[in-house]
Amino acid sequence: MKRTTLAVCTLAASLAGSHMALAASDEHCAGYTADARNLYWGDLHVHTAWSMDAWAFGTTANPADAFAFARGAEITLADGVTRKQLRRPLDFAAITDHAETFDVMQLCTAGPEQLDNPYCRGLREGAGTDLAKSRNIFVNYLLPVIAGETPALPSLCEEEGVDCDAARETLWQQSQAHANKADDPCAFTAFIANEWSATPNNAHWHRNLIFAGKQVTPTAVDYVRYSSPLKLWQALDEQCREEDGCDVVAIPHNTNFAEGGGFDVESEDNNALNLRAHYERLVELHQSKGNSECIAENWDDADSDCGFEKAFPRPADKQRALEDPGYVAQLNRSYVRNILSRGLQAYIASGNEDRSNPLQLGFVGSTDAHAATPGDTEEDSYTGDAWGGGGKDLNRIMQRVDYNPGGLVGIWAPENTRASLFAALKRRETYATSGTRIALRFSADDASEAGGPDSCAANYDYSTATAMGGTLSGRQAPPRLTVLANMDRTPLERVEIIKGTLDADGEIVQQVIPIAQLAQGAPSTCTSWTDPDFDPAQPAYWYARVKEQPTLRWSKRFCESLENCAEVPGADRMVQETAWSSPIWYLP
Repeated sequence: MKRTTLAVCTLAASLAGSHMALAASDEHCAGYTADARNLYWGDLHVHTAWSMDAWAFGTTANPADAFAFARGAEITLADGVTRKQLRRPLDFAAITDHAETFDVMQLCTAGPEQLDNPYCRGLREGAGTDLAKSRNIFVNYLLPVIAGETPALPSLCEEEGVDCDAARETLWQQSQAHANKADDPCAFTAFIANEWSATPNNAHWHRNLIFAGKQVTPTAVDYVRYSSPLKLWQALDEQCREEDGCDVVAIPHNTNFAEGGGFDVESEDNNALNLRAHYERLVELHQSKGNSECIAENWDDADSDCGFEKAFPRPADKQRALEDPGYVAQLNRSYVRNILSRGLQAYIASGNEDRSNPLQLGFVGSTDAHAATPGDTEEDSYTGDAWGGGGKDLNRIMQRVDYNPGGLVGIWAPENTRASLFAALKRRETYATSGTRIALRFSADDASEAGGPDSCAANYDYSTATAMGGTLSGRQAPPRLTVLANMDRTPLERVEIIKGTLDADGEIVQQVIPIAQLAQGAPSTCTSWTDPDFDPAQPAYWYARVKEQPTLRWSKRFCESLENCAEVPGADRMVQETAWSSPIWYLP
C-alpha cells in the first residue's frame, strides 16, 4: 500500500548556506564537521572574452572579471553602458572557456603581442555590438573549427611561423592562474576548468571539464586534438592521474541540442563504458539555451510534464519537432531522463557480477553565460546573455525568446573548499535549479509502514539516510523517499517524484508521481512517500522535482513594455521556477 505523509516543518539549519572563516589549523574551515552538510550555490558553465563566440558578440571581460562578478563586483556588458551586479553572490564558480580556440584568442586578442595579419585583423575588426559582423566571426571563424563532420585546426595555425601550441598552452596557464588567485578557501571556491566543445555536424556533444585542484592537464583538452568522447576520456585518463594529485569530472551540457547523440552506451565496449562511468558523473539539466530534462510529443505545452523552457538550435528544428514525432523520438535519446533510463538498460545488459551503470548521472544547473556573468539568473534583470549581453536593446534580446537566464547548481558539502565541493560533485550530492535558490534535500531510508523514525520530523538525522546521488544496496522492502524543500522568494506549489525503471521485457518505464500539491503555496514542505510498485528484481531511479508558484517570465515583462506580446510567439507567458534533485538509484 502506498504511504504518503505531508508535513510542513521548520527546516534544519543545514538547509541554509554557510560561510565560514578558515580555521587556525588551515586544514578545515571553522566549524567544520565531516558528517555535516551545508548548501553552497554556484555556476559551473561560464564564458568570457577568451571564448571566441563571447568575444565575437562584444564581451571584453576576462576570467578575473568573471570571478569577481561571482563574488559581487559590478561588470560592464558588451554595449559598454549596462552595468550588472549579483544581488546574491555565489559560493563557487568555474570559468569554462572553449579550449578549441585558446590558440587563436591568445594570438589575436588576449595576448600582449597580438599578431598583425589578415586573420587576426578580421577577428578584431568584426567583434563588438554590430550583429552582422559578430555573426560573420561566429560562422566563418568558429564553426569551421568545431561544427563540421570532423574538427579542424583554425586556419591561422596552418600559417608559417605561427606557434599555436605555445599560444594554447599560454592561455591555459593564465586561465589556471586566474582561478588559483580567485580561490579563497571557506569564502569562495574558484575551480580550474575548460570546455571541450564537440559539435559534429552542429550537434552539441560538449563537456565541461572541472578539475579538483591545482593539478590539471598540461594543456586544455580540446575537441580538435581529441575528437570523440572516447578520445576525451582517454586523454583525461593519461594526463590527469589521481596518483599525481589530479582529478576531473566531465559534465555533458545542453544535451537538448545533442540531436540524440553523445551517449551511445549500447555500442561502446567495456573500456569506453568504464571510462565514461569514471569521468561522467554529472549532467547539466538546465541552462540558458533551454531545459534538457525530457521531451515528449506535447513538448510545446509549457504546462506539460516535459514542456518547461524548451529551446532548439534553429527555427527549422523547432518546426520539425512540432511536425515530426520521429524527430522528437530521436531528440529524446539525449534528454536526461531518457539517458538515465538507458543507463538502467546498459546495467542489465552487462550481465556480469561487476557490472556498473555507465549513465549514473547526478544533476547540475548552470548559466552558459557568454557575458562573464556567472550566477546571473534573475528573470527581472535578464539582459540577453546569448550574444554577450544584450544590454538595453530589448528588441535584440527578444529575437531569442526561447532562451532563459539559466540555472544554478546547489552542492551539499561540509565546507566551501575545492576539495570538499569536488568530493560532493563526485558523489553526486548536487542538484539543479532553473535559477531559483530553492533549498532541497532528497533522501531514502529503510523505514517501514509499521514504524521507524519520521523522516519529516525537524530533528530527523539525515546522515543515516541515502542522500541524493547515492545508490541503494540490495533490498526487498521498498525505500521511503523524502523530499525536504524550502522556498527561495516565491512559495512552493508542487512536489513530484520522477521514477524510471524497466518492465519484465527490459523496456523503459517512466512515471511522474505527484506527492504534494500546495494549492495556496507554502514556504516549506517535507513529504515522505513509499513506492507501492517497487520491484526488488528491477533496477530503478527516483529524483525529486519541486516547482514554485508561477511568476513573471522575462519575455512577458519585455513584450509588455514594448507592447508587442501578440507579435512574438511564446513571449507572453509565466514561468514556474523549478529544482531537480540528483537521482537515487536502486541497482540489484
